[in-house]
Amino acid sequence: MRLLDDAKKFIGNVVCVGVRDDKLLLALKENKKASIFTIDIIGRRSLFRKRNKVKTDNGKKINIKKLRKTFKNKSIDNLIYDLDEMYEYFKYFIGDSIIITRGKIYIYGSSKFIDPKALIKRYKRYNTTAFLEVNGDSFTIIIDASVSHTNWFKNKIYFVVDTFHNIGDMISAALIS
Repeated sequence: MRLLDDAKKFIGNVVCVGVRDDKLLLALKENKKASIFTIDIIGRRSLFRKRNKVKTDNGKKINIKKLRKTFKNKSIDNLIYDLDEMYEYFKYFIGDSIIITRGKIYIYGSSKFIDPKALIKRYKRYNTTAFLEVNGDSFTIIIDASVSHTNWFKNKIYFVVDTFHNIGDMISAALIS
């Protein structure tokens, strides 16, 4: 897997959001040139409670919707996240990941929730280049965000567009089932 090979070569700050793969975490910990910051998704306590808070590796809880307030503009060299864990928040997370990352964004997961090509299309709106690697049911997307451009107004428009796409996907899934 290309992500494991790249994890051994990372230099600088690496943020892992929702990553539970033991091989990947071990490869990142063995890399002495990279400083790792892990963020775990906290499970829901009840059906009626929102799951906005995430837990960092030092025990601090932060709001996932305000992730770019925690990390400043272009302060992260590499970002890795599991789409299966971040599916509820990825409409917030797409714009935030572009703003806080100056290097590459690695997305991995299975294609049961969203089409990876649609996700690449959402990232390409920010003038990025993307590479898709499919292995059976799982996929890995590598996005180069070093030359990405964004602003506040563009993020708000894309957020509304993504919300309508998600509503359309939910309606079509309900009609099919």
